Amino acid sequence: MKQSLQSLVKVLVVFFLSGFIHESVNAQQVFDRRAVEVSNLGISYTNVGTIGRPNVRNQPIGLPSMEFPRGSGTEHLFEAGIWLGALVDGQIRVSTSSVTNPSGYSQGAAGFEFTNDGTLIIERSSLQDSPVFNPAAVSHQDLIAEFSDRRTSIGQQPISGHENPLFADIRMESYNWNFGFAEGVSIVRYDITNNGNDNWTDFYFGLYSDMVVRNINTTTETGSGFFNKGGTGFIDSLSALYVFDRGSSDFPRINTYAASVILGSEYRGVEFHPRRAEEVEAAGLSVPNVSPSYWLFGAGTGEFTRPTDDLERYNRLAEQWPLEANRERLRNDGFNANGNFIQLNKIGPFPEVAVGETISIYISFVSALMPPEFQNLIPAQVPNVNNLDNDESRVNLLANIDWAFRLFDGQEAEDGTRTRFLVPEPPEVPRMRVELDAGVASIYWDNRAEFSVDPVTGEEDFAGYRIYKSQLGDDLRGTISVQPQMIREYDLPESGVGFGTGFDEIRLPEPVTFPGDPVEYHYRYDIEGLLSGWQYLVAVTSFDEGDERTDPLETSVNANAVRIFPGTQPNPNFSSGDEEFKVGVYPNPYRVGAAWDGGTALSRKIMFYNLPQRAEVRVYTLAGDIVATLNHDADTYVGDTRWFRELGGSAANRVMPGGEHAWDLLSAANQNLATGLYLYTVKDKDSGHIQRGRFAIIR
Repeated sequence: MKQSLQSLVKVLVVFFLSGFIHESVNAQQVFDRRAVEVSNLGISYTNVGTIGRPNVRNQPIGLPSMEFPRGSGTEHLFEAGIWLGALVDGQIRVSTSSVTNPSGYSQGAAGFEFTNDGTLIIERSSLQDSPVFNPAAVSHQDLIAEFSDRRTSIGQQPISGHENPLFADIRMESYNWNFGFAEGVSIVRYDITNNGNDNWTDFYFGLYSDMVVRNINTTTETGSGFFNKGGTGFIDSLSALYVFDRGSSDFPRINTYAASVILGSEYRGVEFHPRRAEEVEAAGLSVPNVSPSYWLFGAGTGEFTRPTDDLERYNRLAEQWPLEANRERLRNDGFNANGNFIQLNKIGPFPEVAVGETISIYISFVSALMPPEFQNLIPAQVPNVNNLDNDESRVNLLANIDWAFRLFDGQEAEDGTRTRFLVPEPPEVPRMRVELDAGVASIYWDNRAEFSVDPVTGEEDFAGYRIYKSQLGDDLRGTISVQPQMIREYDLPESGVGFGTGFDEIRLPEPVTFPGDPVEYHYRYDIEGLLSGWQYLVAVTSFDEGDERTDPLETSVNANAVRIFPGTQPNPNFSSGDEEFKVGVYPNPYRVGAAWDGGTALSRKIMFYNLPQRAEVRVYTLAGDIVATLNHDADTYVGDTRWFRELGGSAANRVMPGGEHAWDLLSAANQNLATGLYLYTVKDKDSGHIQRGRFAIIR
């Protein structure tokens, strides 16, 4: 009887555990994607281990993939993800979060082997005025996700080819800042835990990526033609794999770089990386290798053959790829449309990861503009790759990578302990507001930056303010967020930095506030002579004195940047009949290719001006057929055409004049209008009064 009872208990325990294991291994997941918004590098992360947004080429409207400058349309990534490989009881096992697939991530598809347990991405910020402020935050925008390779099915759907997981649980934390020196940097920490039943030996970490530099708004190429113009290289001393546009003829354009960098790892009390070779060897460990591997997206041969199973993928992680023999091919094949290279940046081997052990690996995605002398080059017209990609063209990229390492290294104490991500910081970002009136932008900002304490020195080192404004056409060139010009500087005479101007010229007699806005503004500066119909980026930065170790630091222009669109204010005398208050259209006549038009046929606009607060605008053919109907509300209108979506930055950061409304010259059926004369009516929704007019389109 006792033996039978024990047998029954065993059966019940096995039954219970089987159900528990089945539930945990095959648990349902949810998919979540979030984008970095605080810096000028708009990169997206997911809670299944993939990075980027693979359909960004076909669906430009939406989250960025790896866009720099943010809002420019210049993308740098199709998709990326981690590869983990190890020997488990003598058997090769590899788990991948992303592989070469034309469709990108797809739940259950081969190679997409990481899942989550239904948790969304967590966002937190070290900025005290952020709605997600958290004192535990590392950066101005942390994106945190947890995922695992332990599940071989998602619900009842098997993950193709994923029968032997490593049982690796991952916590990913992405760190991002609005500092001027970090606006092209995103750092990722992976905490990787072996939660299987066996130790991992000869463990490797790889960062798979399909990076490609193209502007998704201006290019006309699709399919392989979009991806095959790439150039790529590897900077050995920095563990940095970089890409650039080698063969496109896109115009207008900006020339940029993107890179993936393996910053370091924490393994058994050691910073396990070649740059810490002495420390690694002192711990009795062999120095790991950091190196790249490449293959062609399509049917490559030899060393460019695409790996398709765990053995081939592990070999890619473990073996030294013949970089020296292929450096020039990697950099130059895109000139002849043969540059569709997939990249793998990798580190290892870690000799062993024991059951229950966690190792931490840090990588960074970095983007940068090429210097001005390289911005007039169209890659397809530069036969010699050395004239497009060289030491001088990579200066800004190297500077941004250097800051990624400085952030990662942080500060080292006298006892040898290190506080990562602790670096000298610029003062706080001024809180700024812009009021528009008849071609004048009045910029207000507060004084909180003046009381900032540097986290390293512990001193108040504020020195002054700088005011920036973009130039006409910067939006069309994609440089509006990275090349605005400083128009004024005001600084403390005693700081020893700048011109010693003081603040009397801009200080208000008393702080001012605005309805619905609790901020007290202490300063005002007026920018005059702004042209209607165009857009300008304006910003106020603060900067510090610097010290003997660090040059003066300045906040990012994009930390509080606002896009302003000068024009007429809401028309309070719409019904008066006076010529001064008559509605109109500009430019009139409209000629295709107006100076402010974007790079595509769909990013065009004309402007209706002198509109009342609430209006209905109708456009007619001479025969009386309605072509388009526009509804205007000055309180809510922020631009609703493709021109604004492609060139106007975030809708939340636009200041509109109130009395103007853009139209994209498309009919209600989304058709381009033919050359001819068109009529329009504007009805004041409050008074019912109507004004009429006409305009011409010339193609």
